[in-house]
Amino acid sequence: MSNLYERLEVSKNASKEVIEKAYRVLAKKYHPDLQNEQEKKQAEKKMQELNEAYEILSNEETRRQYDLKLEQEEQEKLTQEKLQQKQEEIKQENMVYTQEKVEQEAYQQQKNIQAEMKNAYKRAYYDYLRSLRL
Repeated sequence: MSNLYERLEVSKNASKEVIEKAYRVLAKKYHPDLQNEQEKKQAEKKMQELNEAYEILSNEETRRQYDLKLEQEEQEKLTQEKLQQKQEEIKQENMVYTQEKVEQEAYQQQKNIQAEMKNAYKRAYYDYLRSLRL
């Protein structure tokens, strides 16, 4: 959903006069009485959105409260994005750690198998030597 400033197509720093002028221009553009039948419903909805935005932004107190709320939402969004980024970094680190752990385990298993094969070869060789002395 767009914020109230976007609805009126003005910046957050817009003066009261600029907000009023933007509202009047958009109200003329989207007024339901000036639309054809197919666009009337959509124009009514757009006018409700414009009226709501103008009502809040044209009053200093409600605008200040809205700005605080908007700033808080933006901070929450940034915090959420940072949290998600950190979670992704941790996930990547875990994947690297897991991969390294798997590689270490595979290397150790390979070493164990080699040691077992070496011992089996030694036993077989000694058994062969013993059989030759008979």
